Amino acid sequence: MTPYAALVERIRSDPASPLLTYRDLRTGERMELSAASLGNAIAKTAGLLRDELNAEPGVVVGIHLPFHWQRVVWLGACAATGTVFAPDASPEGCDVCVIDRDHLDLRGLAAEDVLVSLAPFGLPEAGGAPSGVTDAAVAMRTHPDAFTPWEQPDPAAPLIRREGATLTQGDVMHEARATLTKRGVSDGQRFALISPDSESDILSLAGPLLLGSAVVLVTNPDSGDLAATLREEGVEGDGG
Repeated sequence: MTPYAALVERIRSDPASPLLTYRDLRTGERMELSAASLGNAIAKTAGLLRDELNAEPGVVVGIHLPFHWQRVVWLGACAATGTVFAPDASPEGCDVCVIDRDHLDLRGLAAEDVLVSLAPFGLPEAGGAPSGVTDAAVAMRTHPDAFTPWEQPDPAAPLIRREGATLTQGDVMHEARATLTKRGVSDGQRFALISPDSESDILSLAGPLLLGSAVVLVTNPDSGDLAATLREEGVEGDGG
């Protein structure tokens, strides 16, 4: 099983239930995505990667985005297209460099640069993208709500490159299951990711798909009432 195959199955079996909720306790932003809505965003992003940026399987996608729901969308798009999600990778070694506005200094070093909006609901940010940089919030609109890979992703294909090591699609699923078990999170439990670590990317997508539940991403936890937030979201498990 691969993350994208698991997402497709979740969309088929339970499209409307929450899959991912994003909470920013500093700004008050709350974004909830069902399997269908997350799948829609991933499909459009995968279409952008494959059909507009010509990202073929194995292409390295450097990710310079914060702990945010958009980061999960890009991981899902890499899983769908067979490309490699490479957090904090040097742009010179990447085919596509995905940045937010705080990382505009990295543009011009990879073959393709993509600016991702962190505005609520993924709306375009004021000012647009600099010349030569693809504005993802605008470009994604032209891509379909569903994505069909030319070839189904292979569990043995690389998916995440981190700290000098590469995890395959299958590795990501296995490591997510092992980590959740170690942290005491059971099937059906909604869990939270609060302090991002080396496992956060793996757990943010594969975790709720494996458990048949939902994940809550909490950012700036010291800026609000974290305990109340977790109660509001029905969090049962501590994913980290």
